[in-house]
Amino acid sequence: MLKIKNVFFVLLLLTISLNCLAEDVVLKAGTAVPVKLESTISSKNAAVGQIVNFRVTAPIMVDGKTVIESGAIATGQVVRAKKNGILGKEGELQLTINSVLAVDGTKVMLSSANLSDEGNNNLILSLFLCFLIKGGSAEIPAGMECTPIVAGATTITL
Repeated sequence: MLKIKNVFFVLLLLTISLNCLAEDVVLKAGTAVPVKLESTISSKNAAVGQIVNFRVTAPIMVDGKTVIESGAIATGQVVRAKKNGILGKEGELQLTINSVLAVDGTKVMLSSANLSDEGNNNLILSLFLCFLIKGGSAEIPAGMECTPIVAGATTITL
C-alpha cells in the first residue's frame, strides 16, 4: 500500500511540474495567417456549406515561439455556389476561411478572407447560336493564396 501511495505522489509531482512549465501566450487579433487552398473547387460540383481545406504557408510566431505551424490545416466553406446556365449565364463561387488549429489544439477564428470567381458570361454568343452555349463555370484553383486575419485575441498554451 505504501508503494502505491509513493507512486501516486511521484505522478502528482510530475503533473504539477509539467503544468508549471506550460506557458500561455496571446495571439493578437489582426495577426495575418497566410494560407493556400488545398484542392481546386469548381462551381460545377461545389455546394453551399461544403467544407474546404487550406494550409498555412508560414509559421505564426508570438514572442519567438511558434503558435501556428506552417502546414497546419485551416478550414473554410463554400458560401456561394451557382452553376453556369443556359443563355450564357456564368457560374459563381465564393469561399470563406473560418479557422485554424494552434499548436495546442486551440481553434483560432479567422476573418476578412474570401476567395471568389465568376465564369465567363457568354450571353451574346449564346443568343447568336440559338441558346446552345452555356456560360463558363467558376473555379478557384488549388494553391490559390490569401491572408485571413485572426478575428479575436486567442490564448494558446505552449
